[in-house]
Amino acid sequence: IEVTADLGQLGPGTHLVPLEARVDAASSRVTALDPISITVVLERQEARACPVQLVQSGAPALGYEADQAQLVPGQVTLEGPASAVASVAACVARISLDTLKQDFSGQAAVTPLDAKGNVVTRVTLSPDNIQVKIPVTQKQGFRDVAVKVVITGQLASGYQVTNIAVTPQVLTLSSADPALVEHLPGFIETMPLDISGANTDVVRRVALQLPAGVEGAESVLVEVNVAAIEYSLTVQRLLEIRGLAPGLAATPSPDTVDVLILGPLPVLDNLTPADVRVVLDVQGLGPGTYHLTPQVLLLSDRLRAENVLPSEIEVIIDRATPTPTGGTPTPTHTPSPTITPTRTRLPRFTATHSATSTGLETPTATPTPSPR
Repeated sequence: IEVTADLGQLGPGTHLVPLEARVDAASSRVTALDPISITVVLERQEARACPVQLVQSGAPALGYEADQAQLVPGQVTLEGPASAVASVAACVARISLDTLKQDFSGQAAVTPLDAKGNVVTRVTLSPDNIQVKIPVTQKQGFRDVAVKVVITGQLASGYQVTNIAVTPQVLTLSSADPALVEHLPGFIETMPLDISGANTDVVRRVALQLPAGVEGAESVLVEVNVAAIEYSLTVQRLLEIRGLAPGLAATPSPDTVDVLILGPLPVLDNLTPADVRVVLDVQGLGPGTYHLTPQVLLLSDRLRAENVLPSEIEVIIDRATPTPTGGTPTPTHTPSPTITPTRTRLPRFTATHSATSTGLETPTATPTPSPR
């Protein structure tokens, strides 16, 4: 079914246009059409140039200023119905300069607005994006410098510094006398932060050592990450069978494994056999020969198993053979032998200290072999 309104002979203005209907089927015909006409408003298509207005939001970082913006192109072409084109009061592009410390260069979308600031929708812009370049320079008497954290004191025995973070990392300093900031080094030091005896992270706000006549932030946030120095220990453990179905017997080969454990020295020194277990899970397995990966269970979350040797265990699962006795068979219980694990310590490490350029003394692990 096709309904047609013929606008071929009409000019600009409001017109009442009759409708014509047609059915593309030989056995059908149109008997009625409702409505029989429509009202059509025709306008001339117009186009005109529209200068681009740049709207900047935010301000550059402290001590910086933005220079004259460069727009390419500086104007766009509006095209659409005459009334819509006439209603466009401005073509606006928006950018943000918030906390900017370097030249701005990027594209910005252009939006057609009417006199009330509303977006005009029935027009197209060509192009609809422009390239914006704005030079950003530092003002006289201002300078950016890095923050250098000064650390003093020794951590608790067995601990080391893993990272030092400062927020912000760069500060803007200023002075009424530009020569003062020009002759500053490229950094500003904090007041000494004492970490004596620390065994956890140290997070504090620390004051800055500002020269006389120089202004800037009064303090920065310093975070010193502290972690235990890790040592290694090799222990031997008897394999435990888990999930074995009734009536079956499992024979692992070998029946013991060596486990390399890493962790803080105080925790390793107090390790007991119950703290480290090695399990073979045979859940759902029937008679046969299998190669399984042992699972290490550590009681302390401050330890981790670095390696297990061998890494795969051959396990043979057979039917259990009952032991015949006179009269009614009476199940007997044979206590499992008590295994006392032998701890084989890898080369022990003695913490020594060496001074660094920041004044921070970081432990250096020196291996001292001990008999296995």
